[in-house]
Amino acid sequence: MFNFFDEIKKRTYVNEEFFSDFNIVNMSGRLAYIEGHMGLTILSPQTIVFKVKKGRVVIEGENIILAELTENTMLLQGKINKMEFFQ
Repeated sequence: MFNFFDEIKKRTYVNEEFFSDFNIVNMSGRLAYIEGHMGLTILSPQTIVFKVKKGRVVIEGENIILAELTENTMLLQGKINKMEFFQ
């Protein structure tokens, strides 16, 4: 069975252990889909921080809104300037 995230990881040669617990798709810096989060810690129009199994992810930008939130997925909209992972 084809798995989009697995194929991207194979083709880009990223460390699979690092990204095995969550996935992020950034579409043109205007939309981000996150799978595997463990809860929000900061939510503002400029910054969103959420927990993942091995750390935190910080997303910075302008006019960011949380368009959808479920138990382990979220959809962000706005101008996304930067994404960083911290252990």
